[in-house]
Amino acid sequence: MCGIAALTAGAGTIAIVLGIYDKCMKIIANPFKNFKENLRYIWPILLGILFSVACCAGLIAYLLANYNALTMCAFLGIIIGGIPELIATANKKGFDKKYLISMMVALVITIIMTIIASNTKEGKTVEYLSIPELIVYGAIYAWGAVMPGMTTIHILIFMGVLAPIIEGFTALNFAIIVPFGIGYIAIALTTANLITYLFNRFYGMTYYAIIGFSITSLVLFIPKFNNVLEILLGIIVLVIFAFIIFAITKIDKNTKQTKEKVDL
Repeated sequence: MCGIAALTAGAGTIAIVLGIYDKCMKIIANPFKNFKENLRYIWPILLGILFSVACCAGLIAYLLANYNALTMCAFLGIIIGGIPELIATANKKGFDKKYLISMMVALVITIIMTIIASNTKEGKTVEYLSIPELIVYGAIYAWGAVMPGMTTIHILIFMGVLAPIIEGFTALNFAIIVPFGIGYIAIALTTANLITYLFNRFYGMTYYAIIGFSITSLVLFIPKFNNVLEILLGIIVLVIFAFIIFAITKIDKNTKQTKEKVDL
């Protein structure tokens, strides 16, 4: 699930919804503490992500190229379906009005990043990607995948580089995979430490910033429709994906509550 989300609306949000985000960030931030226990916990997640990306990357690229509006609606549904659980998690330790400030700051940051990206290479097809560029794109993508709610995939779409990157991965082109991976891993490691610190010190404000990123993503993923039929189909796709994500959160939550009662 997280692997598919990493290609769409961000693995971080889905990881929070499934209740595995905090522990994953602590493991990434300090992988050698309780190494064997950490490895047992995280390897099935990593394996699932790699499998999902390998199987779905080409499909996502195809859908974006040929059914862009409907695919964007699916992205919207994934984000919307996870927001209720995101809000519940954010308010777990109480609510303070000052949390709304961090939410607004997150909104502004995401909008500025998107404007810069869209003015850089909007609508262009990139045929050649240099190593420094790929490292930067990997870093951008990692920021969105690790930072929950921060869906930077739309920035890569606006810059016209998502398709060639996905094609490089599906073709096992290591000239693309290696530098992109370097940028991704570097940011993932540093972001994990930052996120762990922020959750420990500023729990509520951090989660409301995540909500701000998610709300901005809703606006940024609104597609351009070609006709009324496409609008109707888009709404149906959005509702289906939102319901699926919402249902998964409820099932996961009920499963954990049942397990806690059994353990007691």
